[in-house]
Amino acid sequence: MCGIGGILGVPLESARPAAQRMLAALRHRGPDGSGCVEIDDPAATAPPVVLVHTRLAILDLSSAAGQPMAYPDPDHASLWLTFNGEIYNYREIGVLTAAQAGLVPRTQSDSETILLAYRLWGEKWVEQLRGMFAFALVDTNRRCVWLARDRLGIKPLYVFRPACGGLLFASEVRALLAAGAELVPRRLSLAAVETFLAQGAVYGELSHVQGVEALEPATLWRCDWDGRLCHRRRYWSWPCSTLPPGASRQKVIPQLAQQLRETLQQHLLADVPVGVFLSGGIDSSALVTLASEISHQPIRTITIGFDQPEWDESTAAAKVAHHLGTQHHTIRLQGSDLLRDFPQVLAATDQPSVDGFNTYYVARAARQAGLTVALSGLGGDELFGGYATFRQLPRLVRWSGWFPLLHPYRNALRRLARWLHSRALLKAAELAVRPGGLSAFYLLRRELFLPLERRTLLPLPPSCDPSTGLYQPLPPPPACLDRFNQISYLEIHGYLRHMLLRDADVYSMVHGLEIRVPLLDHPLVELVATWPGRWKWSWHQPKQLLVQAVGSRFPSWILGSAKRGFTFPWPQWLRGPLRSLAQERLLQPRLWSNIGFSYHGIEQLWQRFGRGDPSVGGLHILALVILADVVQRQQLSLS
Repeated sequence: MCGIGGILGVPLESARPAAQRMLAALRHRGPDGSGCVEIDDPAATAPPVVLVHTRLAILDLSSAAGQPMAYPDPDHASLWLTFNGEIYNYREIGVLTAAQAGLVPRTQSDSETILLAYRLWGEKWVEQLRGMFAFALVDTNRRCVWLARDRLGIKPLYVFRPACGGLLFASEVRALLAAGAELVPRRLSLAAVETFLAQGAVYGELSHVQGVEALEPATLWRCDWDGRLCHRRRYWSWPCSTLPPGASRQKVIPQLAQQLRETLQQHLLADVPVGVFLSGGIDSSALVTLASEISHQPIRTITIGFDQPEWDESTAAAKVAHHLGTQHHTIRLQGSDLLRDFPQVLAATDQPSVDGFNTYYVARAARQAGLTVALSGLGGDELFGGYATFRQLPRLVRWSGWFPLLHPYRNALRRLARWLHSRALLKAAELAVRPGGLSAFYLLRRELFLPLERRTLLPLPPSCDPSTGLYQPLPPPPACLDRFNQISYLEIHGYLRHMLLRDADVYSMVHGLEIRVPLLDHPLVELVATWPGRWKWSWHQPKQLLVQAVGSRFPSWILGSAKRGFTFPWPQWLRGPLRSLAQERLLQPRLWSNIGFSYHGIEQLWQRFGRGDPSVGGLHILALVILADVVQRQQLSLS
């Protein structure tokens, strides 16, 4: 896990200082080392390619595994690499390259196997990589630069094209901004802001900075030496539900069990301390159960404990840890600790999001406990049906034929919703006017500010859908999937990809912690995604298939516990100890007018929240506080 960046096609007198500023902005992602190289154009017709890298050492802690990495060596290099992530099958690739081409790894790092795989398989090498990754590979012989991102978008990669020509890329948006306003202007994207207001995170490939976009997951770019995109291809697609003859639910449970164990074996490999986040829920308990069976040493687990019982899971987690014999750490936090650190959490934000604060504190606790790598259960809810959306969306689809009948009563519903302070009724009124379909219902289910609420704050950006607020629709689920698997697809390509994975990366790396997500290992996803939804989900027991695959050591008493999210009491805090901070961020007429917002709308919302209006939630105010802080801290404007 590292920070990467690079500059193509920009004159060296501008690129060199810009690269050093980018390197400094990425330092928190790689406290164990850094490097910057300038790779001359073999044809001597274009500026050098500049690569930067900051290292969090996980595999092969020696300096030989540092980056940017050259092949065969820095003095006679034809290939260069800057890489962020983990390649879990690096040992298998090393064996293959040695056997088939005599390319023997010189290090014990997974980074080097990317270069060796490219030598062996050429343009098809990225399909051989198993892991989470974002990287740039420079081939001086072909005068090209490859940019790639993993299949599910676990690791980020942002790109920007300056007006003067060329291409910049980096692991974080703020690293691109650090290159300087002459290369990356500090302009706010109102289309991205609209998606943030709608969903609580920036959706789509655009970022909140105009012109900065994310490389799509499962995508490979080939650029020339000047940074022009020559070829783009998707190297992986979502599998359809296809079953061999005679397949049954009972027959696939051992198959899933074997795949889970093989995945955990690879995700536990590291030359630094590894642990597991343990919340006492099904996903994390499943990982700890399997890891404790696989590992020859006691697994280290970590839990956050809180001073407020309604969101403290430490007792349940400690019981699971005792049952499985782990080396357990509970880091106890007081509400006062969280409030004191709130400005630092805001400062850690890259793109605005309302959901990353929990990851910030859990990652910090893991680092304080001596861990460099932590395994997370992210992906379990999406693959195995842990969310309420799996119950609610099929009902909405069944009832959707009746929603147009509500159209004449939509305004009455809205008035009743405001009188009763009911967001459920407000969303019901929205059903009367919003085009139907599973994707539309999914977005409405998670929507933060509804369309009429957004229009009191910001005029509709021309490129955005007036209902959903998105400037590009979510990718539609393949028609070959059943209803459960279509919802799973939407959760993975929506909430998980744009909020959970992005926040996990940013807020863990600010503490120099690598988060691994075994349940999103692509062979496991490919396996589970092909099975019918009825095999994976039950009204009576959540994630039944996962539990049965883990086996008898799974702590079965947790199955009767209500699902809890790791949430904070934002309404109480923002009306109480965080009130002055929120007011300072929100009551700035010039700031809001400079980015096209109605200050009157902001002021009215803050006043309604202060009066205790239940239709204005803590997350509404938090979203605006975060947006104001990002705009100020990153010095963004519309000009």
